[in-house]
Amino acid sequence: MRHKTEQNQLLNRRRLLAAGVLGSGSLAVASPVADGAEMHGKFDLEPGVGKPRTMAGKLAESPSLADFGPVGDGVTDDWRAVQAALDWAGSKPGTRLRVPPRVYAIGRPLLIPQGIELVGEVPGDGNNALCGFRALKGFQSPHKLRVSSAKGSRDIGIAALLMSREWADGRSFARRLHLRDLFFDVDGVTDAQGGPVHGLLLANQQLDLSNLWIRSATGFGVWINTQRPDGTFMAALVDNVLRRVWVRGAGIGGATFETNAGVFQYGGFLIGALPGVRDPSGRGEPPLATDGIMDYCTVAVGPEAETGCRGNAIHITRSAGWRVTSCHVNGAGRHGIVLERAFQSEVSGCYVDGWGVVAGRDQSPVGAIWCSSIVGLDDGAEGGLIVASNRISCRPVKYMNPPGMAAIAVRAGAIPAARAAVMGNTIVKRRGALQPLAAFDFARSGRGELSAMVTGNSVTETLKVFLAPWNETAVKPKFSGNSFQFTATPPLDGWFPAGLRIDNSAPVLGGFSGWVTVRSGKPAVWVGYGRIEV
Repeated sequence: MRHKTEQNQLLNRRRLLAAGVLGSGSLAVASPVADGAEMHGKFDLEPGVGKPRTMAGKLAESPSLADFGPVGDGVTDDWRAVQAALDWAGSKPGTRLRVPPRVYAIGRPLLIPQGIELVGEVPGDGNNALCGFRALKGFQSPHKLRVSSAKGSRDIGIAALLMSREWADGRSFARRLHLRDLFFDVDGVTDAQGGPVHGLLLANQQLDLSNLWIRSATGFGVWINTQRPDGTFMAALVDNVLRRVWVRGAGIGGATFETNAGVFQYGGFLIGALPGVRDPSGRGEPPLATDGIMDYCTVAVGPEAETGCRGNAIHITRSAGWRVTSCHVNGAGRHGIVLERAFQSEVSGCYVDGWGVVAGRDQSPVGAIWCSSIVGLDDGAEGGLIVASNRISCRPVKYMNPPGMAAIAVRAGAIPAARAAVMGNTIVKRRGALQPLAAFDFARSGRGELSAMVTGNSVTETLKVFLAPWNETAVKPKFSGNSFQFTATPPLDGWFPAGLRIDNSAPVLGGFSGWVTVRSGKPAVWVGYGRIEV
């Protein structure tokens, strides 16, 4: 008899689950089973939390924000109810908390705990939020971050629609956090003190972000793995994954921050600490977010015409093992994609359409793909970088003649031999872009040497090839099969390095197969080779 009762209970649960999928009509089939009270009785998620539900209704769906009573009209401040839902989910690691297709207005940062999954239905697109959260005017935030610069240390206010609870509480943590199918609308508001509001501030998490929209952030669109509130650095975590994350407008209003490295504006994605910061003891930044993936992410033009973000579109301050693939940058104010102190990283298949569009004369040179330094790890492993199959398009910029614009910039750092492969990239100017533009900029920012293979890149004839001369004893790129290596006559304008070979695209009898530079300069000294004879 006991075995039969257990079978009936199991069958009852399966039928109730089916009822949740098939609709209320199937519930009548499941009803003539034992333990009807279990099926139809009221229950609470926890005593005093949420509102009573029927078992049939509960089995039909996962825990939802709607269980905690928020209004979800995009106007009423739902912070208290939504925060209660996040706190409840955090007490049960592994919980999947569903966000119904409504917009929840909030007046202060939501603190999300580790080890949960926050999942929406249809996030919306562009300016149309269907499922997610919206900042209210007068946004209040009690959170601070200690920032150390050449001028000393000071506290700056930190406000974001969503931030890590453990970061706000000053606790350590390492569990994964999943966010999916959600819209975060900062709506161009600042906090009550006039400071910027970020979309997401998720620090020291193993993140899995998928199909998110962040709109009109006055701070960063997405900021992950920063310092602790007291300014000290956190231990690095690995395997952050960002897929299909859209930032539509960031740095709205032009707010700035200052560190040892200068004055910066807020951009689309920042992975790591603020550029140039130190902890209170003066220690520099360690790798904070390593071995990560950014895939199909976008920085798109927001409410400020032609501007996707005021600062850098994608900035990884210690890009150890990062892969940035198939991303789209549309209208970056300064750099497009920045790999700062890169180790074994890759940028491939990206479309950088407009960069440096609002950069001032004191903010150059700027680049579409900018690697400020290739470095090694402490154990002596050599750094490396791949920049491959990217489409780079230069749009008109605010200042007609900025001192330096280079599509791809690669620099060696303080390691014996930095290695780079720059392959198959296409670099063009859009109509109306009259400012000077160079295809490449190779240099070093430390004591190391740069060894680079530059092959198969397409550069239009209206572009300079190289932004500036480099130290040829330490910087040694090798060029093969690039479009600028096929011309009818050796170029006389611009600087070219020694040892560069150019093939003759219009060979004639008695002429040369090509030319090679025997001395670098502006102009370089070219010597013909391969006399064409009968």
